Amino acid sequence: MTTVNQKLDDFFSGHRPSDSGVKRSEPGADISFSYLFFSDVRKDVSDRDKYRFARELVEFADQAGFESVCFPERHFYEFGSIYANNSIAAAYFAPLTKNVRLRSAAVTNTLHHPVEIVENWAMVDILSDGRVDLGVGSGWNKADFILSPDTYEDRANIRDQRIPVIQKLWRGETVDFPGPGGEVFPTVVYPRPIQQEINIWYFSISEHGFRHAGLHGYNVFGMLHGIDLHEFKKYVDIYRAARAEAGLEPQSGRVTLMMHTFVHPDMAWVQQVVCEPFKAYIRSSIIPQMKARDKHFDNSQIDQILDYAYARYFKTGGIFGPLEVCQQQIDLAVASGVNEIAFLQDFGMDYTAVNNALGYLQQLVELNLKREKVAYE
Repeated sequence: MTTVNQKLDDFFSGHRPSDSGVKRSEPGADISFSYLFFSDVRKDVSDRDKYRFARELVEFADQAGFESVCFPERHFYEFGSIYANNSIAAAYFAPLTKNVRLRSAAVTNTLHHPVEIVENWAMVDILSDGRVDLGVGSGWNKADFILSPDTYEDRANIRDQRIPVIQKLWRGETVDFPGPGGEVFPTVVYPRPIQQEINIWYFSISEHGFRHAGLHGYNVFGMLHGIDLHEFKKYVDIYRAARAEAGLEPQSGRVTLMMHTFVHPDMAWVQQVVCEPFKAYIRSSIIPQMKARDKHFDNSQIDQILDYAYARYFKTGGIFGPLEVCQQQIDLAVASGVNEIAFLQDFGMDYTAVNNALGYLQQLVELNLKREKVAYE
């Protein structure tokens, strides 16, 4: 009989970073920082307040030297529900920011016609004076595909086929599309974006996906989904090798890693702020994915999963605690080949606690940016 712990080990495979053999980076390694938004499922906070909190973090990121702010696409489920359309979110923040890039994280291109994606994000590119990046995913939640029922079964291949089409349309090239009665319409998308080329981030949690991104010259976005930084380094190595195989400069592609984050000098306070919302986040995000993979558990088993996942993620998958502890995690990430860390903070933590601790996060970011500047000079 398969035990719960065996099932958990299957799903959350990996090791602690201290046991991984990953060496810490030298000061000044190539690293930048961004925000990734997912949105919590708190019942005591209105959607309007959730948007207000997101605005506060975006405006902070714009002034604190962040590279980008990344907005997801979520449908028909409470988790992330305020981001039903990430191009609208990005358009809202375009005039409120001056520095950060506005990135989809990701647009599900299997749910939308390529023309629709390019039209929407070209508008944002204009409104932001050319600060758009496009992260692209295939989607996984079956219910989302009521928007496009015919693309669910072959979604991975369709995602890959549509990215080059999106790139052509973005450049202003003419692409033929079938219309009513099978008539073919040569199509150029308007309005024309400011950027001639669109930066692509390929979202993946698999070795195959990292290799595909490398072969096609995309940047890549990943997360520690059942792996640790030691395993993630293997993904990055595969990505770099694939770029070299394709005749591209191996190190020029950007590797972005999402990490839950709360920086504060009092570790006991960090635990108090993070524990319950983090478990709720896990319940709302990971449990549905496990069910989608036909892994079913009763309530007591789910409690075990939450305890196990929380303990593991807190120690190995997030950036939590005092500056020196958080810096160790960043160093490990950089040593694993990460170029950009996307902080995730809107997973249910108390908004006031997050805002009050932003000064510590800014110290962490500034420390690394200064190290990189010194090394570059």
